[in-house]
Amino acid sequence: MGWWRHWRYGGGDRHGVVTLLVCFCLLQVAAGKTFPRDAAALRQLKAALDPSSLTPGSCISSWDFAAADPCDSLFSAASFTCGFRCDAVDSAGFSRVTDVALDSAGYSGKLSPAIWSLPYLQTLDLPDNELHGSVPLPPRGGGAVLRRLRRMTLSRNAFSGKIPLSELPALEELFLDGNRFSGPIPSPPPLRSLRRLEIQMNNLSGGLPELGSMPGLLYLDASDNLLSGDLPPSLPPSLVQLSLRNNLLRGPLAGDLVEALPNMQVLDLSHNRISGELPAALFAHPALQQLTLSHNQFTALPPPPRWWWWHPAPMSSQLVAVDLGHNLLTGMLPLGMLTAMPRLTALVLEDNRLSGMIPLEYALRVVAGLVGGGAAGVAPLARLVLAGNYLCGPIPGPLTAMKEGDALVSLANNCLLSCPEIFFFCQGAAQKQPQVCHIFNPLVP
Repeated sequence: MGWWRHWRYGGGDRHGVVTLLVCFCLLQVAAGKTFPRDAAALRQLKAALDPSSLTPGSCISSWDFAAADPCDSLFSAASFTCGFRCDAVDSAGFSRVTDVALDSAGYSGKLSPAIWSLPYLQTLDLPDNELHGSVPLPPRGGGAVLRRLRRMTLSRNAFSGKIPLSELPALEELFLDGNRFSGPIPSPPPLRSLRRLEIQMNNLSGGLPELGSMPGLLYLDASDNLLSGDLPPSLPPSLVQLSLRNNLLRGPLAGDLVEALPNMQVLDLSHNRISGELPAALFAHPALQQLTLSHNQFTALPPPPRWWWWHPAPMSSQLVAVDLGHNLLTGMLPLGMLTAMPRLTALVLEDNRLSGMIPLEYALRVVAGLVGGGAAGVAPLARLVLAGNYLCGPIPGPLTAMKEGDALVSLANNCLLSCPEIFFFCQGAAQKQPQVCHIFNPLVP
């Protein structure tokens, strides 16, 4: 208080102190004041929503523009409890909106195009609400304005119309899953920063477009749509995870496509109409860990000379889980198949047309984990599902010592000589009749 007394009783430069105080206060006001266009965008965002969905306690229900300035945290805490952040100040001292993240409060209504007039916006998160209608695209050249937007999440709403793809130079994550978007996926504009694209659980149709404009894409999920046509001849080589399950895709799976994705770790093309021979490149892939191709129309495994363990160029398969169930695979279980995949812990081949005897190596790989044996660096099989084929001959001896719970094994509905239900792996369905077994096993009487 010494400086105050000194000023009050005549000492010091009172005018100078007053000037400093005024300047300080002006700086505080400027730094706390929202840029007018940003405040207007927030008002329009609220105005576009159905008032009946602004339930008490929700973020937007607290927005009172008449009571306080949105970005003034000192005075607006009671009027703007949540829903956005103002973490930037422009050269004029105005606070700018950087993030809009609404709570999952069941907001209904439409998304105001004013959202694209926030040039400092970095994230737009509106998931798990009931927003509907089309998503307005940024104005032409909007990428130059929205150069800071990194993540947009519109998941699990009721948005419809075309997929909203626009040139956004900084966009890294785009979540549009769980909506009602329809029609073909448009050829994407340059999205060189995009790392993750999730458009699953919509009504998208047509083929998968060329994605060369997304050279850094790591994750793509377009599952649960109505996509049709052949698989594209090429995809971004940066892809780590690709999921196109539950669509209407057809045609072959080319080995060249697989080899051109050297970083792929997870591939899920299940529940489609893809056919032909499985490419050997899948089982020699240097990075692939999870392969799910069930419920398709594949007819053949690769010819054995390409992937037997004594192949002159040993394979370095990283596969951990393989699901090829519910296809049209014929032929015998390949010898050396498991040796070529030392990390494999789950193999599903149920409901195919495989025939012949079960190689001993399959049984030994299962029981290896129970007795602590097996080759060094070779994982035991915790899941082996061969039910619903035409496998014949005796049960491999090592399996008969297993107890339920040791591993998940199923040999039901085959053509085995004897598979009594006292063995848990025989339960679920009886073995096929001999006349049926003879179709795929001519030596079976």
